[in-house]
Amino acid sequence: MIDRNKIPASWEVVKLGKVCETTSGGTPSRKVTKYYGGKIPWVKSGELEHNIILDTEERITEEAIQNSSAKIFPKGTLLIALYGATVGKLAFLGIDAATNQAVCGIFKNEIINSKFLYQYLFFQRPNLIGQSFGGAQPNISQTILKELEIPLPPLSEQHRIISKIEELFSELDKGIESLKTAQRQLKVYRQAVLKWAFEGRLTEEWRKENAHLNTAYDYLRQVSEIRKKNFLEAKKNGIKRIEKNYDFEFRQSGEINTWANATLNKLIYIAGRIGWRGLTKDEYTTEGPLFLSVYSLNYGKYVEFKDAYHISEERYLESPEIMLKDKDILLCKDGAGIGKIGIINKLPSEATVNSSLLVIRGMEIFIPEFLYRLLSGPKLQSIVRKRITGSATPHLFQNDIRKFELLIPPPEEQVQIVSEIDTRLSVCDKLEETITTALQQSEALRQSILKKAFEGKLVEQNPKDESTAKLLERIKAEKAAEQRNVYRRNKPLTK
Repeated sequence: MIDRNKIPASWEVVKLGKVCETTSGGTPSRKVTKYYGGKIPWVKSGELEHNIILDTEERITEEAIQNSSAKIFPKGTLLIALYGATVGKLAFLGIDAATNQAVCGIFKNEIINSKFLYQYLFFQRPNLIGQSFGGAQPNISQTILKELEIPLPPLSEQHRIISKIEELFSELDKGIESLKTAQRQLKVYRQAVLKWAFEGRLTEEWRKENAHLNTAYDYLRQVSEIRKKNFLEAKKNGIKRIEKNYDFEFRQSGEINTWANATLNKLIYIAGRIGWRGLTKDEYTTEGPLFLSVYSLNYGKYVEFKDAYHISEERYLESPEIMLKDKDILLCKDGAGIGKIGIINKLPSEATVNSSLLVIRGMEIFIPEFLYRLLSGPKLQSIVRKRITGSATPHLFQNDIRKFELLIPPPEEQVQIVSEIDTRLSVCDKLEETITTALQQSEALRQSILKKAFEGKLVEQNPKDESTAKLLERIKAEKAAEQRNVYRRNKPLTK
């Protein structure tokens, strides 16, 4: 509730419904095809993005207007979303258009400047959402809107306030755009660093200084021989289920003579949950082994365990191939989080993964941090982008990883590459943190500007302005006079 003593004397506190006419739209029956594809623009709530609407995703016919609660709102009408994820979002109509029932239209009038009302509703959006009702999808009603209190300045002052807000916001938006540009540039730089790293460009001097070390080709040949020996001994000892992973293909690189060319097939360990071993929510427990999902990959480089569920020891033991170890890499292979990646650091207890994650280990070929950076780099992410754009249900297959072609440096150089990457990206992290803080401060400043505006502290009051009380009285008198004139015109003549 607005404290009348905290706003200027020339202002009034009014309820939106007392000074504005509002109404919502409607949705013509989807079963009647002739209602759609007409010439009348039809706005849905998802199209409200604090913008001016000049076109719509769908159009309806005159017949649809006649046979539904949809109605045409005039250009300049202020729209506010009433339902769902967009609740409280705003837009102006730049054209005459109809809307669905999730949108409320607030018509222009001579009491309140529509831009002033727009900014006030934007300022009040958190409050409106707080008053919303319903479950996962919050709703606000026209009743809530009509009961919203507005600190209403004189009309002339409303114009001055909007002019000042637009001036300040213009400068603020320029700063925000510069910050977002810097964010985008940092993202490009991050990918460039990874690209340079895996092309050997970050360690050119290091290789000259360490030319005495074994090449990656020699190292891979030694690994192949050791794996073959272990495989044959296991077979000799009667172990049946053992992977034949020694016959991987590799060759000396023609680009960097100490590196090797190969695919990841058989070089690394990769596994996922077998489909028939999936778990349902009713199998989750309050304790026991951790059960990780893509939510654990939302916190940067390292896997976070606070969002994990628990499962029984029995369900954990039935999938030994995905029992997690420290330094395992987890990669999301499908859904909205496809391509997200994280590395396990200090595994707190027994843990496994759900069907959306792949478990990847570098074995003796790759140090974990190098493999993590490799899979975070532009080459794999380009595969992810292809999967996203090429399918309605994007999915990364294990073979996408196995067939991944790369240049492999020797282990010692992998350590150096990780160090070079971390040095450069740590600078990016600090800059990113600074930019994020500045963006948050920018939004706080925007709210601060609006708060001052609606307390009467943004522009000076002009004693020559017609007060809001007098404005309301004058318009009330004008409407009463107009109604009397209508009555007189329509009154039947007496003989």
